[in-house]
Amino acid sequence: MKFFKAICLSVVTWALLSGGVGAQTLVQDPSGFQLQVPAGYQVRQDASGAVCSDGTSIVVIKSHGYPNFESFAQQANLAQDGFTLVGEVQNINATDRHFRASKPDPQGGFLIADTFVRFSPHGGGSMVVALSNSQSAESGFYAGQGLSNQIQFTQPAGGNVWEQALAGKHLLYLYTGNGYSERYDLYLYQNRAFSTRSDMSSVSMNGSGAVAGGGEGSWAITPGGELILSYHNGNRQTYQLAPRQASNEVSLNGKRFFVTNQ
Repeated sequence: MKFFKAICLSVVTWALLSGGVGAQTLVQDPSGFQLQVPAGYQVRQDASGAVCSDGTSIVVIKSHGYPNFESFAQQANLAQDGFTLVGEVQNINATDRHFRASKPDPQGGFLIADTFVRFSPHGGGSMVVALSNSQSAESGFYAGQGLSNQIQFTQPAGGNVWEQALAGKHLLYLYTGNGYSERYDLYLYQNRAFSTRSDMSSVSMNGSGAVAGGGEGSWAITPGGELILSYHNGNRQTYQLAPRQASNEVSLNGKRFFVTNQ
């Protein structure tokens, strides 16, 4: 699944971390979970999640929008990202699961990914992926397991004016110009699920074309007014919300969206 590709890209951000091990750090995700990362880890947080390292293993923590592991498994495609499942999927409890996957690395060894998929009673949940090499796979597993066990699920953030204004609404973006047209539909459902559809077309001297797409997942609004869309495949988009003069319009990253009832 594309989630593993995103996880590997997250490891690159580890180069931005500097200094020695840090003190205990609180990681809070607006989708509705938090954990205390013990002292001894360096932690980097941004809108896409958190990257933690104890000097041996790197642990990436993200939210997901899947309702259950069966839905997660239907979307998973380890081979697409070069990974192979190692052993069987293990039950953590009635809903949560752990599995290990491996991928050859350029040095002739293997990259090991221990993934802990957990589900929130409020919908969606968290994915904790511990990355290590073959020699440190055991310590990587325990690092991921330990951080996964620290996660506490809460009501998703965003009980604010923006949430009250946009929950249950259809947001519509339209653009036409220079032979190009775009339509983007975003449905923010009351149960914190969302769905999108995009349609783009162009006409030129060389011909015409059209592209359509869409996706689903869970949404949250931070106290700072950021709309976060967490897709089922692990991808995430962040939009800064801002009011516009018309009461039926809202700005997402500077673009005008019309707000209507679903």
